[in-house]
Amino acid sequence: MEAYILEKNGGLENLKKTTLATPTIKAGEVLIQTKSIGINPIDIQVRSSKDILGMITGGVFHEHVILGWDVAGIVEQVGDGVIAFKPGDEVYGLLNMPGLGSTYSTKVVAQADQLTHKPENLSFTSAGATPMSAMTAWQAVITLANIQKGDKVLIHAASGGVGHFAVQFAKERGAYVIGTASGKNEEFVRSLGVDQFLNYTESPFETKVSNIDVVIDTINSVEHVLRSISVIKKGGRLVYLQPHFAEALSAKLEESVVSGLGVFVNSSGKVLTEISTLIKAGKVAPKITQVFQFDQLPDAQAAVESGRATGKIAVEVK
Repeated sequence: MEAYILEKNGGLENLKKTTLATPTIKAGEVLIQTKSIGINPIDIQVRSSKDILGMITGGVFHEHVILGWDVAGIVEQVGDGVIAFKPGDEVYGLLNMPGLGSTYSTKVVAQADQLTHKPENLSFTSAGATPMSAMTAWQAVITLANIQKGDKVLIHAASGGVGHFAVQFAKERGAYVIGTASGKNEEFVRSLGVDQFLNYTESPFETKVSNIDVVIDTINSVEHVLRSISVIKKGGRLVYLQPHFAEALSAKLEESVVSGLGVFVNSSGKVLTEISTLIKAGKVAPKITQVFQFDQLPDAQAAVESGRATGKIAVEVK
């Protein structure tokens, strides 16, 4: 099989495509022929930092570090005890998070309970780019914020991978949704169904909104999240994507009488199955804005690393 290994932490030049032996599966595992891979910001963070790689893997360093967590493909083999899948099934999932998912490969081993069947109305390309972003947004909107009908919700970076799913989940729950993005992404964000669009480049968001029930802050900045707290009403909820911000936010949250929770997504076939139900019903859909081929995978990482990508970026594997 072909795979991209990380020779050492650092720049894109450290991702090297090589040929490796196809791994053998154990009980409870599935071997997948990869059709599509999703690229996420955590991929770049782990590539760049040995500390983050160590945090993700619990300090366990493998002989071959293969990045990637999102995958869609076709089941080739199933291990003992696997009854939910059979060879030929079309599946997708977020693999081994926290840990190494090792999806930057033409063959991928997955724990069966981390997979679900791919909805028929979702292409392989779209399916491969869905799990991590959709499951992070699900945890933020449904599990932690418990958004309800009529809630006034502010979602930052609504055009991003997590943000565009969060908008759709919040609207499905009946919330009034305000989405922030740059002006060039206004049409994209409005197409998601937001009730109000804020161009953050024109004026600070806190001058435009107040008395918010829930803020979903996807921005990697303590200062930005502190600003978000200032627009939340007493008793409101903040969900942020950087759990390590907790200590820096605690005083402001207490002073403002706001509850704050950080998201760290975990692999779960059960959660992805719930999301698949909404996808099958046409109520939620990933928005794929760029597609790369497997030989171009480093270019796909570069596109995510630029910070200017909208929606999701996918890598097709022929």
